[in-house]
Amino acid sequence: MGPDTRRFVRLTGVLTWLLVATPPAVEGLGKPWEFRAWLAGMIAFAALFAWTTGRLDRPGRALLVALAAQSACVIVMSAAQYHGLEGTLLVLVSLQLGLIAPRRVGLPWIAAQSLGMAWAIQHHWALRPALMFAPPYVGFQVLAFLMVQLLAREALARESLGRANAELLATRERLAQTARLEERLRIARELHDAMGHHLAGLSLNLEALGQRQGSTPPLETARALTRRLLDDLESLVGTLGRERDLDLASALGSLARDIPRPRVHVSAPGLAIPDPERAHALWRCCQEIVTNAVKHSEAENLWIEIRADDAGVELTARDDGNGCAHPGRGHGLEGMRQRLGELGGDLRLDTEEGVGFRIRVTLPSAAA
Repeated sequence: MGPDTRRFVRLTGVLTWLLVATPPAVEGLGKPWEFRAWLAGMIAFAALFAWTTGRLDRPGRALLVALAAQSACVIVMSAAQYHGLEGTLLVLVSLQLGLIAPRRVGLPWIAAQSLGMAWAIQHHWALRPALMFAPPYVGFQVLAFLMVQLLAREALARESLGRANAELLATRERLAQTARLEERLRIARELHDAMGHHLAGLSLNLEALGQRQGSTPPLETARALTRRLLDDLESLVGTLGRERDLDLASALGSLARDIPRPRVHVSAPGLAIPDPERAHALWRCCQEIVTNAVKHSEAENLWIEIRADDAGVELTARDDGNGCAHPGRGHGLEGMRQRLGELGGDLRLDTEEGVGFRIRVTLPSAAA
């Protein structure tokens, strides 16, 4: 469940509470203890609603107890002084239930609190008003419950699509690099097999000609040029066969370009790592950091900064998501630690609830 869904529930609840509370509060000033009981229930409901909407992403027994207390507040208010609008607050309880409870729990809950509401109206007024006011609110509650569940599923699907998109982009970028390297290797092999064969034959024939007719300046020049061509060809083939330095800033920009959330901000100007193995390890770490931000952090922004010097490379990443008090040891993080450990590097994760994730990667240079 994303922050947008929680924000929607909270804003809807605040507006609804104000619309329900204001007219009876103004009308009821100066009335006896029934109004004071109603007002206490309204204030208690607001406090509980504020507490639960801040914790809807962490469902548990305490959250269910708080929701039950909200339902009880509405029933007490209706029994003390029913004004015809209190049942709207049960719709807010149903909205919250839709985010944390399955249908087998939510729908019976709605039925139970609706029966409690009907009893409260009957207690305050009579049976007929109870039969008139309570049933319509059942429909509103069920609609709100199912609607917010649909919104939550849509948000989860969008997050899942974002994760798949991030992984596909990472794979596409790596496949593009692999394809470029394979093409260079193919060209290198063609040059070596075709031109190398002919140049080697030319060199042998010049050697045989020199042994038969004796050495002459033009012949020595031709033999020297042939040897130089062979050396240049070997150097060219070696250069083509090696993977070029990986531009992490450009690769990360390509990875993050199509990810709508979180927005990825990269600071790695002109970074080029000569060692392909280290460049690849850092690239995989960056991919995992972006993927984890999409999957787990619920952040709006992710900042990645990479600095390199003669001693090695340092990568720092942070986001503005929720963080967590006790991060797990997932396969992605363990894979990053193992990959870096093989090269003498290290990964440190720092997070706590409400402050996002912070990751620091250090990787010494090949010389170090």
